[in-house]
Amino acid sequence: MASCKMRDVKIGEAILFNNEVWVVFDRHEQTRGNLRTYWQVKLKHLERGNVFEQRFSPDDNVEKILLDREEYEYLYPENDSLVFMHPESYDQINVNKSLVAKDQQQYLVPNTRMNLLKVQGKIVQIEMPSTVEVTVTDAPDGARGDTATSVFKLAVIETGGEVKVPGHIKKGDKIKVRVEDGEFLGRVN
Repeated sequence: MASCKMRDVKIGEAILFNNEVWVVFDRHEQTRGNLRTYWQVKLKHLERGNVFEQRFSPDDNVEKILLDREEYEYLYPENDSLVFMHPESYDQINVNKSLVAKDQQQYLVPNTRMNLLKVQGKIVQIEMPSTVEVTVTDAPDGARGDTATSVFKLAVIETGGEVKVPGHIKKGDKIKVRVEDGEFLGRVN
């Protein structure tokens, strides 16, 4: 662990805060009138996944944690774990399902590459991609005449999850979905 100033910590790096490991995923420099500048930082807890906002002075000392990111390919779920394969050595490992946020587990698409975050050799989080491309397996037909306004319906995707999609999406379409909040981003050609 290396001690450094808060101004030197970048987005995506991990710090020790309140004796727990947090990842910086957003930060803004703010100045209020003639007051001192401070950093408004969003921290994500590595194990629990909750988000916390904290103000730091640019001169605050923090402990930087070395995070190892290793790319793996997700294969399939097995009981309460997920099976990943290393893309070069083909070694398979089982990772606890709880390392993925509950609402994001429906976007675990087989053969997707994702990073496993490790602290001192222990896997502490599965870093989901920002978007996934999935196939719609079931979508109700849109009602006739619903073209004047934007009408949404629930469609079932290949992983068994549900996504709110526009009325023109039908079974067999490939769509792009934002993993963070499950928002439909468009059809994939």
